[in-house]
Amino acid sequence: MRENNNQEVFVVGKRPVLEALRARYPLRLVIFDKTKNHDAIMKNIFKLAKKQSVQILYRDESWFRRRFHQLNPQGVVAVGDTYAYADVEDIKIKKNSIILILDRIQDPQNLGAIVRSAECAGVSGIIIPDRNAVDVTETVMSISSGAVFHIKIAKVPNLARAVEYLKKQNVWIVGTVPNSKTPYYEVDYRSVPFAVIIGNEGSGIREGLIKKCDYVVTIPMRGRVNSLNASVTAGIMVFKVLEEKQKNNEY
Repeated sequence: MRENNNQEVFVVGKRPVLEALRARYPLRLVIFDKTKNHDAIMKNIFKLAKKQSVQILYRDESWFRRRFHQLNPQGVVAVGDTYAYADVEDIKIKKNSIILILDRIQDPQNLGAIVRSAECAGVSGIIIPDRNAVDVTETVMSISSGAVFHIKIAKVPNLARAVEYLKKQNVWIVGTVPNSKTPYYEVDYRSVPFAVIIGNEGSGIREGLIKKCDYVVTIPMRGRVNSLNASVTAGIMVFKVLEEKQKNNEY
């Protein structure tokens, strides 16, 4: 596992803090808003924090509003260790594995939404580049609803080499582009592990990565805008692969 350079991170919001505790992510402190009533999630957070010997503090609403007004803390934040990235080799590959490769996603809202969809679909791991892409920030943790604590995210210096590694592990690679003649639903996703490449919000997948794909597909659209958000594309793709594998009794 490889760490960020920052000293600590704030995990902001009820669901992210709860999921961090459920995953036993190394938290040092949980801070509650003393002016709010504790619902079932807050009570669960308190219980898990006490069980894991995490220090508990209380602050008033103005402290939360002043420090976390952009992230909606919902009355609770936690302080934890910097996010630890996996190595590509840490991602377990089985016949039914689904992997996401993100080529230079730069919006933390997009990355957070992608991670949340990926975790819900049972994705084995996510691979991101270490340059020209957003890291796992506090915003990403919050938008993912804590899904970042339950899925391996590998940061690599070279996505093309990561793809080559996956292909040696018999992983098939599918890239998503707007102008392919092959609809995404015409690929047979059964019986082999698949990695789905999602491109940058503006420029898509780099040409060098497209050339390494076994399939290049598109999501047909009939509207006038004719463009999907990267997180929506990722959600459509991973759940399609999941659907086909479930039909094939791979789980």
